[in-house]
Amino acid sequence: MKKDNGIHHEKEPNVEPAQAGPEAQCQAQPRTESEEFQALWAKYVRACADFDNARKRWDREREEALKFGNVGILRELIVTLDEMAHAVTMVKAHNASAEIVKGLEMMYNNFFSTLKKRGLSVIETQGKKFDPHFHEIVATREMDNVEDPTIIEEVQRGYLLEDKVLRASKVIVGVKPQAKEDSQQSIDRSPQKKEEESQSGGDSGAKKENKDGRS
Repeated sequence: MKKDNGIHHEKEPNVEPAQAGPEAQCQAQPRTESEEFQALWAKYVRACADFDNARKRWDREREEALKFGNVGILRELIVTLDEMAHAVTMVKAHNASAEIVKGLEMMYNNFFSTLKKRGLSVIETQGKKFDPHFHEIVATREMDNVEDPTIIEEVQRGYLLEDKVLRASKVIVGVKPQAKEDSQQSIDRSPQKKEEESQSGGDSGAKKENKDGRS
């Protein structure tokens, strides 16, 4: 500490300059042309991949829109198709002339062929196992020769549009008969049945004692 003219001067401490960290050093060092190229190339490849995925998604959505965009119209047209098929059946049942039957069948086949070109197909039912995804049960019949629920009659035809159900088939399903005797025996052996029998026996005994007491 120096003393000059009565004024005290304190010596300032030596402060070492802070060393820059690794990140600062990296930022300070300019990247080479090769590194710049690699970074830009990676961004380009990533952008190309994103664009290709987006294009595939757009193509898939466009195809689905073309396939299923006419679902509402086809649902109305299959009603007309049913009416035409019913008309063919009626004219055959009433012994109409062969020319009328042939003309109606030709109209039906041409109309159905046009709808098939738009992706329409029939849901097969006869002799098939019941499938709730494609069939709707309107009635059941007990049959001895079936193990699983099996379609025995089609009430209303069902249709597919490509692989989607446009209208489920309404069917009658054959089922295995229930063992009524076994079920009745199980009821007789049930605790509820035994309790009812014991209560009925107790009531009859009480009535008999009251009758004897009055006599």
